[in-house]
Amino acid sequence: MITAPIPREQRTSHIRRPRGFTIIEVLLAVGLTSLLMAALYSAMNIYWTMATDSYDEIERGQIARALLREMARDIQSVTFVEQETMESEEESDDGESVDAETAMSSYTNGLFGTASDLVLYISRPDRNNVYVSTQELSSPQDRSSDALIVRYFVAEEGAGGLSGQMANDDTGLSNSSSPVVGLARMQGDLMGLSLAISMGDIETQELASGILAREVAAISFQYWDGADLVEEWDSTSQNAMPLAIVIELTLRTVLSDSDSRIPEETPGMLGTTQHRLVVPIPVSTPYVGEL
Repeated sequence: MITAPIPREQRTSHIRRPRGFTIIEVLLAVGLTSLLMAALYSAMNIYWTMATDSYDEIERGQIARALLREMARDIQSVTFVEQETMESEEESDDGESVDAETAMSSYTNGLFGTASDLVLYISRPDRNNVYVSTQELSSPQDRSSDALIVRYFVAEEGAGGLSGQMANDDTGLSNSSSPVVGLARMQGDLMGLSLAISMGDIETQELASGILAREVAAISFQYWDGADLVEEWDSTSQNAMPLAIVIELTLRTVLSDSDSRIPEETPGMLGTTQHRLVVPIPVSTPYVGEL
């Protein structure tokens, strides 16, 4: 049986021709994609900021704990022997103020502290057990005994004495907007370092010192006498030790040279944080001041 051929008009009517997108559909697709990308960027930015802040906070906490632990160890290593003094001598010493350099060169007992400077006279055996005579002391690393001088202070540009000298000679990274370089620590043999201080030998003192943490923007000390917190303490003149020392550290973000112009209030950058520790002094005896 022979079928008749299908007309061309009928054959072409059954074929589906490809249909393109209209301009409205293209614009709608581009708009939805842009909204989706903007929402995704916002979510990722929030996540990144929170993750960075959390990391900075953890790092700050670790730095603060390490610093406060070392300072507490030094404070609790202080040696103090109460002196028997005449009443006339006590009255003559009343009201006299001594700076840190004078205390380090003339004192060998207890501690001397201000609101931003702490000098400790501690006893700590040498792990290597290598000692030399006093006459053979040639560097701050030499030891003639277990007695040491330890000092905590802030190296700051424009300050006098050892603090300003260390800040001027510093070549490390620091915040250009702040004159504070960081927390410094000095440690040396009691006899050798006392001699260098009494002679005004800043170079020897600087050799015995180092920047402990550039993250420290400020440090403050307070001394508990059993009744009040005071800003200064002199164990030699008061013939007593404080019951505790309150340490407060202010930590900051240390910027590199390439980031030194970034303001501290930039979003995503952690601001300054305060860390506080109360260090008890078990060797102390109750102190009663004048009423």
